[in-house]
Amino acid sequence: MANSIPVRNKLSVLDRHGVDLIHRAALDILETTGVAVRSEKAQMMLSRAGCEVDKKSAVVRFPQSLVLEMAKKNDRAVTFCGRTRKHDARLDFDHVHVCSDGNGTEAVDFETRQRRPSRKSDVAKSAFVADALNGHGINWPNVTSQDVPQGTRHIHDLWASLENTEKHITLATNTTVWEVQDVIELAAAAAGGPEELRRRPPISSIHTSSSPLAIEGEGLEAGFVAADAGLPICFYVMPGPGSTGPATLAGSVALAVAEALAGNAIFQLNGPGTPYVFSAGIAPLDMRTSTRAGGSPEHGLTSAAFSQMAHFYGFPSLVGGFVTTSKWPDAQAAYEKLSSAITPILAGADMVAGIGLIEDCRTVWLEQLVIDNEIARIVARMARGIDVTEETIALDIVQKVGIGRDYLGQRHTLEHFKTEHFLPVISDRYSYDRWLALGSKSLMEKAADEVRRIFREHTVEPVRSEVAETANRLIRMRSKQ
Repeated sequence: MANSIPVRNKLSVLDRHGVDLIHRAALDILETTGVAVRSEKAQMMLSRAGCEVDKKSAVVRFPQSLVLEMAKKNDRAVTFCGRTRKHDARLDFDHVHVCSDGNGTEAVDFETRQRRPSRKSDVAKSAFVADALNGHGINWPNVTSQDVPQGTRHIHDLWASLENTEKHITLATNTTVWEVQDVIELAAAAAGGPEELRRRPPISSIHTSSSPLAIEGEGLEAGFVAADAGLPICFYVMPGPGSTGPATLAGSVALAVAEALAGNAIFQLNGPGTPYVFSAGIAPLDMRTSTRAGGSPEHGLTSAAFSQMAHFYGFPSLVGGFVTTSKWPDAQAAYEKLSSAITPILAGADMVAGIGLIEDCRTVWLEQLVIDNEIARIVARMARGIDVTEETIALDIVQKVGIGRDYLGQRHTLEHFKTEHFLPVISDRYSYDRWLALGSKSLMEKAADEVRRIFREHTVEPVRSEVAETANRLIRMRSKQ
């Protein structure tokens, strides 16, 4: 698959006993403590299915048998379709797709270097740059269009994304029924109609819990509309160890698994076979600063553990990674993004989101997209491992070259170095003198050069003319309300 990372030998951060303990704890949470489900429609479905529903508190207690039965209803053959087929992302548990992260509200202007509220142009530019990156697989719009009326923001965000990337788009700004109805209509215009949208949806829909153990009705019922139209559902849970979840990583993972299983049970009761993705960002609270430690190694560990649990039940996963709390694309950003991304990638998470943003997913830098893509490609080489065959051992070549000679002129070298060796795009490997001669550019300067090259040379296949027509009509309608 294009733009994906094959993982040869998956890292397991949980042993079998740990998986079993978290599994049993999650089921016990659902059956004993329950989840507040604040949707009358969902409560009625759950009650008919045998759940204990307290109308006054909205707390639903889930029988373990129902949770496990509904886990078998999920459509496991999930493909996140690109607008063009070459960018289809099959969530097959064996490949990792790196995603940009979404819903930031700030941008650093590429020309002025000034930090400001994000604009529709930032949604478009970040989608265009990400489309050109071969380490990037799925586009979660990095930021939202803060320069348009709030009631039309979801339309502008999807419109700008559709026009600037051929890759699959996953959306999180469609949080109400009417917003979902708008994006379905716009996505159908891009796909070629409602039936083609159902057959090959170029977008998926993100809906959330409110940790700990609550699911709000408005967002849930918006998710029903998305699922009924055939869109895959990413149900994103975010218990924070030490704040909205237990301080212990295992405890917060168990809580996250419980919320994700509850969400799946509800969506499968609404529509059996709904494509459902276990999704989570489980980052601890920094007790000294009272901020979310998105770039922590714990975030990487919980993302890997959550993905392992998702695969245990047969669900694909979307987890956080490539996260940093740094305010600048500096050394801290680099090591935090690597520490939060490497573990879930090596564990085989189907999607790892976060590239392009800093300040714990608040602010987009176009240069950071390029830098994060380089990090993703480095980890991809690690995940691919070492291919051991007679051809790669190259015994005949060793015997041919013999003692004291080099391998530079061997055909075997020419045939294999591009696949065996990581070849950087922006990392510097020149000698000091050569680096000086080339202008002694910093990593940020080289990343900016790559962004400029992308703007000069990259192209995106145009969308159908119906997209602009539909978007403009929807914007006019929402502007009158």
